[in-house]
Amino acid sequence: MIFFKQEPVEKKEGLNVDNISGIDSDSDDDNDVENAAFEEHDSHIAKELKVSISELYGLIFLALLQKQYWKGAKQLIETGCIRIHHILVGCVILENTANSWQTAPLVQDRLRRLNKAFTQRASRILESIYETDKKIENDKQKRNRPSGREVESNSKEEMELGEHINHAGRLLLNHGYIEDAIKTQNRTFLDNKEVRNIINKMWYGLEHRDLKTILGYIALAANHIILLPLLMVTMETRPTLWLYKQYKLPFMKVCIHLVGFLWLLFAYAHMLLFDYKVNGISHTDYFIITWMVSFFVDETKQHIVSIIRRKWKSYISDWWNRLDWCSIFIYTVGMCLKLGENQIYQDASKVLLVVAFILLCIRILNLFCMSEILGPKLVMIRKMFSDTGAFMAIMAVIMMCYNISFHALLYTNSEFTWSELEKITKNGYWMLFGELNLDGEKVTVPDCTFNRALFESGALEQCPSTFGLHLVPYLKAFYGLIAVILLLNLLIAMYSNTFKVVHEEAEFYWSQLQNDFLEEYSVKTIFPIHVQLLVLPMIILHAFIWFCCLYPGGKLYERCRCDAEVNNGRKDDVEDEKSLNRGPMFVRVFLYNTNFDLKLKSTTEAERNGTMKAKGEIDIMETDRITTKVGLRVVRPQSWKPASDYKFGNGREIGTIVKITESGDVTVRWDRGRHDNFEKGDNNQFDLLLFDNAQTGNHYTIVHGQVSSGNHCSTVDGHGTSGNHCTAVYFDVTSGNH
Repeated sequence: MIFFKQEPVEKKEGLNVDNISGIDSDSDDDNDVENAAFEEHDSHIAKELKVSISELYGLIFLALLQKQYWKGAKQLIETGCIRIHHILVGCVILENTANSWQTAPLVQDRLRRLNKAFTQRASRILESIYETDKKIENDKQKRNRPSGREVESNSKEEMELGEHINHAGRLLLNHGYIEDAIKTQNRTFLDNKEVRNIINKMWYGLEHRDLKTILGYIALAANHIILLPLLMVTMETRPTLWLYKQYKLPFMKVCIHLVGFLWLLFAYAHMLLFDYKVNGISHTDYFIITWMVSFFVDETKQHIVSIIRRKWKSYISDWWNRLDWCSIFIYTVGMCLKLGENQIYQDASKVLLVVAFILLCIRILNLFCMSEILGPKLVMIRKMFSDTGAFMAIMAVIMMCYNISFHALLYTNSEFTWSELEKITKNGYWMLFGELNLDGEKVTVPDCTFNRALFESGALEQCPSTFGLHLVPYLKAFYGLIAVILLLNLLIAMYSNTFKVVHEEAEFYWSQLQNDFLEEYSVKTIFPIHVQLLVLPMIILHAFIWFCCLYPGGKLYERCRCDAEVNNGRKDDVEDEKSLNRGPMFVRVFLYNTNFDLKLKSTTEAERNGTMKAKGEIDIMETDRITTKVGLRVVRPQSWKPASDYKFGNGREIGTIVKITESGDVTVRWDRGRHDNFEKGDNNQFDLLLFDNAQTGNHYTIVHGQVSSGNHCSTVDGHGTSGNHCTAVYFDVTSGNH
């Protein structure tokens, strides 16, 4: 709600927007020649610096923000020279400056609004690109028989699987703009409706999913073991093209992987409980071994792909990948030990197989993050584990203090054995769960003995000391107060705080999880983990034809390439290195999606066009007014009539906003005690002006309840106070009148 008067933003000199390339202008031919000269000059500079012109403008934009030339940076965005990536980075600079203690409060408020305006401009650019993508796709669907000119224009259009490329989606995912927004925690950009629609279309294939779509996905996931082998022969051409498009969706890939893991866990649980063979391998074991070998092939392939994509450090640092390799290794060792005849080998095998089962169960939790509901909950669990680790450091000290004191008072000179250490530790631990064992220490002769030889031999247990029996109950009561009541409630409070923080930011955490899934499963092929062994022979066959049989391979390559160009509607652009489907099909289909890492020229051009469509003046006047808050100090404007209202002496009465209604009206309590209601300003008419506390650096004299223009402070009928309270200033934030 806005009712404070604000002056329109003045146009400062210092950046000639007409000289920036890419701006539409109605200037004459001389200006066109001058602009062309500037463009040529900029291109020469960009070439020397080995960066693109857009990158050069982006660096200039960031430099202006670093030097706090806000209006110059704003003008660059208004001319359509700045792309989304640099805008998002610039928003971080604005946010950091606004949060600095050196920044004045009014400037902080202005910078936050400028930050919001920049983010909205980035969203607007993306919306323009997405609208263009949808318009082209809709026009293509409506055209049954295009004219000759349309065929000629469409023949140069780059397409993906017979459809127009989703340039907005590629900018968000492939160019990393959504990752930039997540790393900078730009929630305004992430919460934008069009951004969510673009991500949903990449994730589900549709902007809005319905029950019919979900049921169709479930049916395809349930029958994937029958349909996927059909795609091993042909998939990027009819008649299996529709199936390939459905199985290519990241959401479908995650669902199929989830189904495969569920099959594995059911078989694994059946083996451990009902079909565990000692010194042998059961039929269930053969199924599990096949699945785990396929799992090993898939992980090896992922590691090779990470090396090819130069992201092996990211692959190694991912804890889920480490967990996968640990599961494979532990299961392999467990099965090898199972073949041993010694009982020790059998026991070790059973333990390792159980550990592998636990790790695989944990692994499936990662796939549950695909759900918008379960994903943030699993983030809560992960953060609560971190809370538990920090809490256990405190708890371990308290528990050790109690356990050692308790045992030392009851049992003197105990034997140093593992069983004795276990006995010392378990008493304090189980007390946390309510196991007090109040009668456990009241054992007397002849059920116990003080004879060291007897209790060390294990014939009888050691008797507690009489002195210790009198002190231990008090020690136990004190430990229960500290550990059970105080520390456990502290842990509950830590869990509650973690739940609250994650729950409030659930959408942000879901965006982060969804982005990780989108990148991981967009790179993956359509063939899941459990069918890798079936795919492997086809990979070897295609690779053999490609590399070894030169003549057939060459013919096959030309034919596949020709089919792809006809399908994509591209016949002339054969020299473009960054076009889709340029690599061998067996790599793209069976190893990883090589199209993902391409920075297409058409996508870059689409971003440039979207930036130019979204250009225009940023209305700071709407975003730079003071936000109405309870507690703000206000006064009547000088233009208020009649002037006698709320005015006395040489100044005007000051009041405080005490209430704000939903409609935007405010209630002011004047310092003399009266309350009045005021409406929101309209038609450049304002009921109130802001009373600022010398944040501009100007000092004026003031008495409580009165603004004075003189050089002294005075008392007014007992309502004001004299003294050194002369630091406040009546300040009209727009006109600069004091």
